[in-house]
Amino acid sequence: MLPKSRIFSATLVGLGVALVAGGAAAPAFLNYDGRLPLDLGNTTWTLRDDSASTRLITDGRVLEVPVTRQLHLDVQQPATQDVAGVRIGSTWMRDSFQDEQERLIEASTWSYTMDRVSGQAQTPATLAHTIGMPPEEVDVDGVWLKFPSDAEQTTYDVFDETLRQARPATYIDSQEREGRTIHHYRQVIEPTNVAELHDGLFVAGEIDGRPAPLFHSVTRDLYVDQISGVVIDAEVAVDDYYAFTAEGPERQTVLTFEGERDEAQVAAALAEVKDIHGQATARLIQWAVIGVGVLLALAGLIGAFATGARTRRRPPGGGDAGSGQ
Repeated sequence: MLPKSRIFSATLVGLGVALVAGGAAAPAFLNYDGRLPLDLGNTTWTLRDDSASTRLITDGRVLEVPVTRQLHLDVQQPATQDVAGVRIGSTWMRDSFQDEQERLIEASTWSYTMDRVSGQAQTPATLAHTIGMPPEEVDVDGVWLKFPSDAEQTTYDVFDETLRQARPATYIDSQEREGRTIHHYRQVIEPTNVAELHDGLFVAGEIDGRPAPLFHSVTRDLYVDQISGVVIDAEVAVDDYYAFTAEGPERQTVLTFEGERDEAQVAAALAEVKDIHGQATARLIQWAVIGVGVLLALAGLIGAFATGARTRRRPPGGGDAGSGQ
């Protein structure tokens, strides 16, 4: 029967080898790459401007009233290790004394399949925007509410739903919020003729009885969690108007808006993403497990050799070498 010391040493060797093997294989079964969680909860982005200007569709009057901008992301099926179905609901709403239908400026939903790591659309989006009108198919050619995981200090193409196209957002700086690195990107879209890009009910209006296209301009400051790529905070300034030319003197305001995300939502989003880990954390855990495994295996081997050496030095029968009758 083996001595208890040798059994213990063999156990250490076995445990060490198992830890080394587990650490080496960890990347295959640990999702430590910042991919979009399927159970992400804080996915409503609410921005408000208490003194926005907005045009009434019914009579063309421009009201100066509070306006709320809201985006809501639902993660849906199909969902796999790599992709997930997403549905983004978008609304613009006046806070005025009209009934709800009159207060609504615009509402739409976008449904498509997203790569959970890159944030890129894997299918065209199904766009529903007007009651009684059939849905449209639109290519989402950039990231939107989810940047690539392990976001870099570079420029990303970010989707603009008014243009239905992506435009560059440039890295500005980084900051620490609640122990997370947050990258700041800025997207500046100069006045763009929307009617030249796609058809729609509101892409053209009238000035003095003459048709005038919609011009859309916006500055977006997006604050993105570096590990997960999730947009944590946003500041948006929009200037939309009907005009004959982008810089022409004759123009009719459609929407001017400057808003930022609600502070409570920002705090909740930061609290949630703290549990999303990136590749650096994965590598740290992997090498820590491998290191512990190597140490245990070495300790077991040393213990086994030491026990074997003592056994070889002991004479048969267990007596002392110098004793006799």
